[in-house]
Amino acid sequence: MVTGHGKTRAYLHRFKILENANCPCGDGDQTINHLLNRCPMLNAQRERFKHNVLKTGIWPPKEQDIILKHLKPFLQFIKSINFDLL
Repeated sequence: MVTGHGKTRAYLHRFKILENANCPCGDGDQTINHLLNRCPMLNAQRERFKHNVLKTGIWPPKEQDIILKHLKPFLQFIKSINFDLL
């Protein structure tokens, strides 16, 4: 996820593993940005991530701050995603 590689539908579609990149939520392609900021299927996980980020920073965090300042809550967010259901 940090490098733009991962189990997102957009990434898998890019390599012709999936026929389309659409997120099951129906709100566009399933990119990393979509999962971090918009996907309604991850609202609960995103709120926990946001709560943890706001303890020491601002929301939304800058991309570089996610790794430099908020790595632990980011990893918790990523691990909470069941990609098999997305």
